[in-house]
Amino acid sequence: MGQSDSEGHTGRAFRGIMKSETALAILAVLAIFYTAYAAQNLIAPITASVVASFILSPILRMRLFRRLPAALVSAVLVITLIATFCLGVFLLYGPVSEWAQKIPEALNRLRHDTAAFSEPVQQMQEASETVEEVARSMGSKQPAQTVIVREPGLLQQLMAVAGQKGASILVFFVLLYFLLTSIEVLYSRIVSSVEKAGEKEKARRILRTIEREISHYLASITLINIGLGAVIGLSMWALGLPDPLLWGALAALFNFVPYAGVIAGMALTGFASYIAFGNLADAFYAPLIYFFWNAIESQIVTPTILGKRHTLNAAIVFVSIVFWGWLWGVIGAVLAVPILVIANAICAHVEHLKPISYFIDGSPRPHTPLPE
Repeated sequence: MGQSDSEGHTGRAFRGIMKSETALAILAVLAIFYTAYAAQNLIAPITASVVASFILSPILRMRLFRRLPAALVSAVLVITLIATFCLGVFLLYGPVSEWAQKIPEALNRLRHDTAAFSEPVQQMQEASETVEEVARSMGSKQPAQTVIVREPGLLQQLMAVAGQKGASILVFFVLLYFLLTSIEVLYSRIVSSVEKAGEKEKARRILRTIEREISHYLASITLINIGLGAVIGLSMWALGLPDPLLWGALAALFNFVPYAGVIAGMALTGFASYIAFGNLADAFYAPLIYFFWNAIESQIVTPTILGKRHTLNAAIVFVSIVFWGWLWGVIGAVLAVPILVIANAICAHVEHLKPISYFIDGSPRPHTPLPE
């Protein structure tokens, strides 16, 4: 009897400890995400640098660059990225500015063309505002006081945003350089931290496998998106839409964000067609072409190149995009799928994390019937 009571007391104590550990783990995760949200201008570029290092690190081991100093090859890679970024901004700044100046006039014209549809909604809104005014005047006999909140000017806001984004871009490129130069040292430190001698080779093999899978996936997606952007840009040129280079570049960038990127690209090309051609009927051709090429890419090209090895659960991908987009905005939405790929690769090769990979992975698995 005494032994039974002792075992029961031990079991309750163990469950209490497990509950407290679970609560602490949940609080720790929430604290990490809160920190990531509050310090997004710092943590987001750091995450982007890690992702980029997975793509570029295999280049350092290519036979062509193996005998050269890692610092030299890393500097060349980072400078090439900076030059490409600056060239893209230089080429696209002019067209973006011109289209931005046309937006107010196009919106007024769009309101006029859609007046038959928007007039009932506007009347309902005006009636609602009138009812609210009457209710306010009946409920209060004192004259309403107007509070004016002075906000920073547009120029000040733009300068503040430019300063934050400029600092984030600087952090991204500088950290990427240091990650590339010290990637081998980091790997060796991770392997040496493993206590058991027999596990060191396994740890080294896991690191190489994770790097190979992630770099293969991200490099393949980057090349696919560049090809998609080229095809869409040529299609917009054949359609007669001005600045086809701009729409091709945007299509390549938007395609890094599944689902939402396609919708944003279709909306932008449709609105640009309305501005360029002047009527709603011709504005539908560009989005249809955009959707057609995206369907070819997502249903044929990407599955053929990547195969089933890198298939992800569509629901998990959608949740990841929504979460990271809410946390970090556009950069979070872009990094959502690469983060998911990295997590899946790590979980698939670490024994006690394999159940997580089972849910992230979208490749077909042998069907296991549920117990009745």
